[in-house]
Amino acid sequence: MTPPARATDLDPRLLQWLHLLLQEGSVSRAALHANVTQSAMSHALRQMRAHFDDPLLVRAGRGMQLTARALALKAPLAQALQQLQRVVAPQPGFDPAAGAHAFRVAMPDYGDLVLAPALLARLRRLAPQSTLHCVQPSDFDLLQAAAQVDVLIGRYERAPESLHRRVLWGERFVAIARADHPRWTGDVLTLDAYLAESHVLVSPQGVGLGPVDAWLQRQGRRRHVACTFTQFASAARQVAGSDLVCTMPRRVAEGLAQHAPLRLWEPPLPLPSYEVVMLWHAAQHQDPRHRWLRQQVVAALRGS
Repeated sequence: MTPPARATDLDPRLLQWLHLLLQEGSVSRAALHANVTQSAMSHALRQMRAHFDDPLLVRAGRGMQLTARALALKAPLAQALQQLQRVVAPQPGFDPAAGAHAFRVAMPDYGDLVLAPALLARLRRLAPQSTLHCVQPSDFDLLQAAAQVDVLIGRYERAPESLHRRVLWGERFVAIARADHPRWTGDVLTLDAYLAESHVLVSPQGVGLGPVDAWLQRQGRRRHVACTFTQFASAARQVAGSDLVCTMPRRVAEGLAQHAPLRLWEPPLPLPSYEVVMLWHAAQHQDPRHRWLRQQVVAALRGS
C-alpha cells in the first residue's frame, strides 16, 4: 500500500484547486474557475483524497456533498491561502502623506547643521505626520548601527562593503574667527597669523589631534589649542564670543555663520578634502519607505 503523500510533497497548486473544489462542491465548476480540464481537476481530487485519506466530496443525488473532513478543511484552507496571497503579493508603494512615520537618521552634529533643517522642511511638507529622529552614529560597529537606523551619514572612509553607499557632498576645511577679530582683518590669512592665535579644536571624542596638527608636526611647528569640543556648534559659539579661532568643514562654517558673527578664511596650510557619504543596510535597500527617505536626503541637499 502506497503511504499518503506528505505535506511537503504537495504541489501548492493542488491546494488552490482543493479550495475551489470545496467552495464549488463540483469538479466541473472548479475546473472552469481554474481554467483546466475536468480530467485534470478529477486527477487533483484523487491526489487530495489519497493525501487526506478521505473522499472529501461524495455523490449526493445529482450533485456532490462535502464530507465532514472537507467541511473542517474549508475555512482554514481559505484563510491559509489568503495569508499566502498577502505574503507573495507585490510590495505596496509608500505613501508618505498617509500615517505617522518615524525616520531615524544617524549623523554627527555637522549633519544636523548641514542637512537636518532642509530635510525636516521636506518631511513637514511631504509627510506632515512623520517624525525625524536625528541620533548620534556609532563608529564601532557600523553594520549593527545601520540595522538600527534608516541611514547613516558621515565621513565613513572604511565602511563595510556589505553596506550600500552614496556620496552626498565633498567637503574641505576653512578657518573661522569672529567677524570683528582684531588681528584677522585681511582677506588672505598667513600661517604665522594663523599660529599666533589660540585655537578651538573639534574632536568627536574630545581628545586627539586633527589634520591641522598632523601637518604642523611634519613641518616642525605647532599651534596652541585652548579648548576642545565634541560639537561644531559649541566651538562656533566660543569663537563668536572671543578671540579664539577654529578650523572646521566649510559647509558647517557657512551654516553657522548665518546665525553668528563669524567670518571664513581659506586656511594657510594644505588640508585634505573628504567625502560625506550616506550608508544603509542591504536589508533596507529595496524597501519603498527607505528608498523614499534616501531620495529626500538627496533632494534636501540639492535644495529641490
